[in-house]
Amino acid sequence: MDGLLSEDRVIGRKKAMSANPLVSTVSPILNGIKYLEKAIASFINQTYTNVEHIFVDGGSTDGTVEILKKYRSKYPERIRFISGPDKGVGEAVNKGLRLAKGDILGWVDPDDFLEPDAIMAVVDFFRKNPDAYVVFGISRLVNEEGTKVLYTRPAKDWNRQEAIAYRHFITYGAAYYRREVIETVGGFDKRGNDLDFWLRVDESFKIHRIDKLLCNTRIRSDSLQTAKRGEYRRRQNEERRKDYELSRQHGGSIFSAHARNYFIARFLIALGLYPLAYRTSLRLRNRSRIFEKIWMKLKL
Repeated sequence: MDGLLSEDRVIGRKKAMSANPLVSTVSPILNGIKYLEKAIASFINQTYTNVEHIFVDGGSTDGTVEILKKYRSKYPERIRFISGPDKGVGEAVNKGLRLAKGDILGWVDPDDFLEPDAIMAVVDFFRKNPDAYVVFGISRLVNEEGTKVLYTRPAKDWNRQEAIAYRHFITYGAAYYRREVIETVGGFDKRGNDLDFWLRVDESFKIHRIDKLLCNTRIRSDSLQTAKRGEYRRRQNEERRKDYELSRQHGGSIFSAHARNYFIARFLIALGLYPLAYRTSLRLRNRSRIFEKIWMKLKL
């Protein structure tokens, strides 16, 4: 992809970051009024205050825009938004990145919320590591109220081959990068596919991690109903297919988790068993790692 924010390439060119960098976080949103004010509070209450939160609304009709206008008036330097149709979540995030003024950028979904000292931890990392351009931390899944931890996703070191064959451990809401990263690798594809983005980032930048909880992702009570809708199923299958194609393109085997998830999900969906397909894809991850290891040994 071409550079999103600038035509200049920055590989091999270091740029100094200010002592008090502005951090811009982008949130694509559509009819997200239920958690919107909690998401805004997550940023307004950060211990590091030089932040801006950019919402990219896809045309909400549930009062989301009115809430955004209220907070933009109250915090004009910290809350910004645009509203209009887009062709996918990736395109929405790219719109927000074009508007961003920050030295450090990130993407957090509006259902998610940050730990109060998350941005401070990110800024401190970049201050202490001036040659670093990308960092991610720990994230966790919580219940709808945000009061109970369901699963903690560790911040395991980035491993390109593991990402191609199996999975990676980077959550968008717990990842931040300096502006030069987007200028170099371009933005997101229209679906916002994470494997595609991180493989491109890895080609030009070292991906660092910190053992610090940064982001919480809500598991909503209406997720199952949403999962039964045809449009949601179609998007999920497109993501599985994209991951499979990327895996094969970059050397992943036919036994990779991405391949198995895609083809088994397709089979179960064809039988009308989408919920089973979703649960099965999660269970297959660990087993797929075993098949991948055997395949790699056979290749050697």
